[in-house]
Amino acid sequence: MKIQILFAFLLISSILSLAADDSILSAKYIVFLNKMIRVSDEGGASISGTTVLIEKPGLYLVSGMTDEGNIVIKSSSVKLYLQNLKLSSKTTAPIIVGSNLEDVKIINIQNSVLSDFEDPLTTEGECAVIKIKKNSKVYMGNTDTLTLNGKCKNLIKGGNKVSIIFEKSDGEYILNANKTAIATDNYLEFNGGKFTIVSDFGDAIKVSPDDFDTENLGKILINDGTFDIQCYNDAFTATNNITILKGKFDIKTQNGYDNDVYDENESSKGFKLTNNATGCEIKIYSGDFNLNTADDAFRSNRDITIVSGTYLIYSRDDGICAKFNLVLGKKDAPLDELNIKILNSYEAIEGMTVLILSGKIVATAEDDGINASGVIKKQRMPRNRSRGWNDTSSRNRSRDWNDTDRPHRNRSRDDTQPGEKKKHVGAPPNDSYCISIYDGEIYIYTDSDGIDSNGNLYIHGGNINIFSEGRGANEPIDHNGNFTLFNAEVLGVGTEGLEAVHEGIKVGNQMYAYYFGVITKDKTLEIQNEKNEVIKEGGITKDINYIFYSSPKLNEDYKFYLLDEINGNKTELNVAFNYPENGIDNEDYILSYEEIYGNKEK
Repeated sequence: MKIQILFAFLLISSILSLAADDSILSAKYIVFLNKMIRVSDEGGASISGTTVLIEKPGLYLVSGMTDEGNIVIKSSSVKLYLQNLKLSSKTTAPIIVGSNLEDVKIINIQNSVLSDFEDPLTTEGECAVIKIKKNSKVYMGNTDTLTLNGKCKNLIKGGNKVSIIFEKSDGEYILNANKTAIATDNYLEFNGGKFTIVSDFGDAIKVSPDDFDTENLGKILINDGTFDIQCYNDAFTATNNITILKGKFDIKTQNGYDNDVYDENESSKGFKLTNNATGCEIKIYSGDFNLNTADDAFRSNRDITIVSGTYLIYSRDDGICAKFNLVLGKKDAPLDELNIKILNSYEAIEGMTVLILSGKIVATAEDDGINASGVIKKQRMPRNRSRGWNDTSSRNRSRDWNDTDRPHRNRSRDDTQPGEKKKHVGAPPNDSYCISIYDGEIYIYTDSDGIDSNGNLYIHGGNINIFSEGRGANEPIDHNGNFTLFNAEVLGVGTEGLEAVHEGIKVGNQMYAYYFGVITKDKTLEIQNEKNEVIKEGGITKDINYIFYSSPKLNEDYKFYLLDEINGNKTELNVAFNYPENGIDNEDYILSYEEIYGNKEK
């Protein structure tokens, strides 16, 4: 009698606490109380041991608590409401959705907790909190707090050709995973809600069918949502496509970019795309991103397009890296629509082709700032990644360039004889590699080359400021093919390298100025126009021997000064002025917006 009274109390409490929603009030009930289960007399659900089988379409309200129980949905058109449900199992998934089902909805309407305590070493069971079988489509909804705990492998796991759609939501998903939090082979969509995800030994969100699988989409679509993620491996990984319309992302992978305890054999990226076929792409229209990654922040084996949004990136490896085409910004867009700050990276921005159309960009790198190269096959010098990462100056290179004790990497040797023109000794030019800059306010701080193209370089606009390594073969701008300069303001500070910036310009339409001479650190460069107005200034915090400056407004009446604030000295630099070879901004030379934006095969 006491048990029956308790069941009745739980049921009445559930109904009274619901909003006056006719659909919910008409739902059939399922109540768990330890190993006892009650279901509505109307039918549709039956009990088998500790399992509830839902075999007919309808609405079902689930509440109560048990340490060992689960629900198996075997019918399409089922809407499952969870209310104050505490459901766990040591032998199987708390919720299982069968194969070939449509229009299945799992909606948390009040604080619920689902836990899977299966043995991680087991070869049996479902190893998931919510397991969705092949060819099924499931919608997730949440108006309060839904907590999923997974001791075994996954929290939400979909099989072959399974689609999982998180509907627009005001609730929070708290996901505590042993391995992967959310995974399916086919399609994953987010339309809102807050996701707090901790993954101890796996990915946070993954859509990755088997190799050579042509049936599954391998796609993630994020229309909106807030994601607070700490994971050991990748935060978001997909095979074919990751598309983001908007959202807020706070991501930390492994131990972050500045932790000495790091396993280089693990993939711990922020966003990763694995397929290199035409049409595969990470494409971001907008969003707010705060990434602290032990591996690349963004990595695609094909293309990346970032249209707008705000990005704060600290990466132990590359910042934004695409094997093929990388597009940043939108043509003729206001600069404020895209704001990228890469404040720590090995290489900041990299692709076979890099196209910058707009935006405010800060690129801080140990190696190249912006690089066009064969990014998958590149050979890197061995790195002691733990060296210096906990030093404040090394993490804020955009402000502090006093770290001159770093061992010099002699990446290419200068065998030029006295009087002989310096030549590039790297790879021969390749037209597949190209950097095109149309617009943008760009600041590059690097221990190697600032801009480095293994092929062509076209600068057609923008305000570009480069502070590169002040020693060796590294230089503000390096290229192996054509270099054209039109309608842009460019400041390069660093070393002459193998070929001074101005010696590599093929054609252009504006005067340039250059200076050779040793300048020790802790100085300020000041450039004044013909009206004695200061139009540019910046700190020189490393020893350098070369300055390059070009602007459509530059003329021989400009003055260049070096300020030594410690000694109170102000010295005018004896710069040389010259013009590149006359030419026009020939569209035949330009890797156009349409070519890259349309994923044209190069």
